[in-house]
Amino acid sequence: MKHLTLLIGILFVSSSLSHAQANCNETPPDGLSPLAAYSLFHSNYKNGDYEFALKYGKWIICSKMEKLEGNPQYKLETQYDRLVKIYTEIGRSKDNDEERTAYIDTALTLLNEQLELFGNTPQNEFDIIFKRGRFYQTNYNYIEDGLQKAYQDYEKLFDLNPERATTMGDGYYLRQALSNLVSKGEKERAQALIDAAKPYAEGETLSFIEEQQQELLGSPEEQVAYFEPVVKENPQDLDAWKALAEAYDDLGERAKLKQARVKINELEQSFDSALDLAELAQSNANYAEADKYFKEALSRAENDDLKVEIYLDLADANISMERLAQAKNYVQEAINLEPNNGNAYIKMATVYGSAVTQCTEDRKLQAEDKVVYWLVIDYLNKAKSVDPSVANTVNNQLSTYQDVTPNSEDKFFTLDLEDGQTVRIDGSLMDCYSFINETTTVR
Repeated sequence: MKHLTLLIGILFVSSSLSHAQANCNETPPDGLSPLAAYSLFHSNYKNGDYEFALKYGKWIICSKMEKLEGNPQYKLETQYDRLVKIYTEIGRSKDNDEERTAYIDTALTLLNEQLELFGNTPQNEFDIIFKRGRFYQTNYNYIEDGLQKAYQDYEKLFDLNPERATTMGDGYYLRQALSNLVSKGEKERAQALIDAAKPYAEGETLSFIEEQQQELLGSPEEQVAYFEPVVKENPQDLDAWKALAEAYDDLGERAKLKQARVKINELEQSFDSALDLAELAQSNANYAEADKYFKEALSRAENDDLKVEIYLDLADANISMERLAQAKNYVQEAINLEPNNGNAYIKMATVYGSAVTQCTEDRKLQAEDKVVYWLVIDYLNKAKSVDPSVANTVNNQLSTYQDVTPNSEDKFFTLDLEDGQTVRIDGSLMDCYSFINETTTVR
């Protein structure tokens, strides 16, 4: 170790149990009995007088005294913990860098000796390696490669007890060890750590593991190569299916993406899993399937905002299928839930505008058709009156519809209408408008 000459006569240093300790006395100082010396050591340790405590504690470690007559609570391992703290705190109080580092080195030697002496069970080994890792991390400024040594000790914990190592500190030590391996490109070790920890992770810890898994695997091709065998072996592995879905999406593998999302929806049955399938179907112009999955999402929506969003999505799907009466019903449900949602009124205008397009598919636009555009304009104006945030969208559409409303000839000669008169748009206007059943004002 470095700097030992500085502390000869002050400290003892031991690299292993077989080595004699420099200037190490196995008998209590000042001719005191073991019980008296220990009492002075313990009381000064508790009071934080570490220099004085060290004088009366050094012999305990030198002698490896396992029992103390008159004190049945005495444990040698506990004294190692105390001496580690004593050397560490004294070292931190020193202004001289070499002296400080020498004390820290001695504390580390004690930790290693403690591991040799008492790490004879998996639990004890875990506890001592964890303490050493924390020691490396908190004193890394005085230890060469201290942080790396800390991360390596945290990594060793997963070989001893992966469940405990994963959950302790709310996943803090897992994050330290895993992020270090991933950042260094240690793929094999990082993957081994992920495989050990993942069965015991949940919540934010599980999300972190998944993020690191994505970063570790890199390209979508690598992710597919890794996760396809995983789901083949365990078709119930939801996280693996989610990773595959993301990779398939990146690769444009739409058929496989659908297969993955169907499986996710089967395993998770969440709002998002149904919505993902609905949006995929809609992007593939499979509106009937989109309608099916939007309804699933609606049944899982937890608040009115989400329900309004899905009602408008359902309206879109039904507009595309030319089921306008059903589309109108969905928009009305959205308006009932959120009367000041401007997008809902814009969507109703879209439904009624689509009605004109549908009714005139195989004929020319007539005066009766143009009347519907007054109602379309009513809904657009309503949208920006209740929700100013949609004003620009509305203004961009208004002129399009205003240009095709009935002109003077249509109003007075063809339709026999006067400005200000109320007119109902229903089957009496034309059969194809019977589902609308609303009134507007001649203008």
